[in-house]
Amino acid sequence: MASEPIIKWKTFVSSHQQFDEKVKRYALGKRGREGKFALSEAVRENFQDRSSLSLKATNARARIEFCRAARKIMKATATPTPQSPAFFLTLSPIDFVTTAADAETYDWSVLQKWAEEELKGLCYFGVVDAAPYANTPRGREKVVSWHIHAIVWGASREKMKALKNTVNARYESLLPNREAAHFRVRSSWKGLRQSLIYMLKAPLKTYRVYAIKDSNKRPTGEYQQKKDWHRSGEAAAVCRFMHGAEIDKLCVAGLGGREVLERTIAKSISTIGQQDAERLRALVRWVSWG
Repeated sequence: MASEPIIKWKTFVSSHQQFDEKVKRYALGKRGREGKFALSEAVRENFQDRSSLSLKATNARARIEFCRAARKIMKATATPTPQSPAFFLTLSPIDFVTTAADAETYDWSVLQKWAEEELKGLCYFGVVDAAPYANTPRGREKVVSWHIHAIVWGASREKMKALKNTVNARYESLLPNREAAHFRVRSSWKGLRQSLIYMLKAPLKTYRVYAIKDSNKRPTGEYQQKKDWHRSGEAAAVCRFMHGAEIDKLCVAGLGGREVLERTIAKSISTIGQQDAERLRALVRWVSWG
């Protein structure tokens, strides 16, 4: 059964904690320690608590604190209304789809540079995301669809429609019946908050593609996709292909979005640093009392 989207804060926190537990269990098992599916020490280091201060992309604590900071800062920055909404934009051309094997060495800066060119002149804050597919319309080949999620504000509906149409006229999506560019209108803080939470999650789910059939059970040439929580090996694969990535380095921003990004980075790092200091003080107190 396909899972619900991660748009609530409690779900965001619990799903990252569960992902963290899953990859750590995998790392302790035989597959995680031996053979071609083993996790290297460098990959393991990324999801350890001590790596949260570096904002590693597969670190649950880093994801949680980065999103917590972004929520506060975005709320003070963008106030969408029905007359002046914000937009949740997704850019996912097939040009940035790689095989699962190639994903481990993929240079996502290519996607960032492309997106920055497409979004030039707009006020936005976004991030590179990765969608692992267990299969594609062409068969059982495993691929990763690298894409951009971004929140845009201060733009008109007409401007956003023109952007969407321009991208879709030039680029195709992985699924032939899907658009490479699409957006949703966010006319309240609640809707914008949900989009922000969804945007800043780690790659927590695997996609599976199904052919749409007609009443005679013949393929129509169109496809649908479903996604569900990673199996343990899929979660480990995410840790391998996201190895070395840092959340702040995955982000893109333009105009006023740059200040949102800078403040979010500073706030999240400061919070993690304060938490670490408090933990140390608590440990010192416990030792002294002992």
